[in-house]
Amino acid sequence: MKGFINRENLGPRLTQLVILIAHIVLLKWILYTLYEGGVLPFSTLLYHFLGISIYGAVLIRTCAYIYKRQYLKELEASGKEPKLDD
Repeated sequence: MKGFINRENLGPRLTQLVILIAHIVLLKWILYTLYEGGVLPFSTLLYHFLGISIYGAVLIRTCAYIYKRQYLKELEASGKEPKLDD
């Protein structure tokens, strides 16, 4: 646990923190929508679920892009060929 955050991995740890916060915000929004779903008008509820789905999709694609880029950088640094299909 001592070497969890150091100078070499500060960037990836900050990225992980931002991703964690984004996921917590999404979870809070989901819980709010489910909790208030009985009193919200149908159109407002529909827009909330539409927003949640768009936010979730963008979050998934962003995380996949970030970690694929990191993986390819690690492969390039080690001199190996990437084995991912584009």
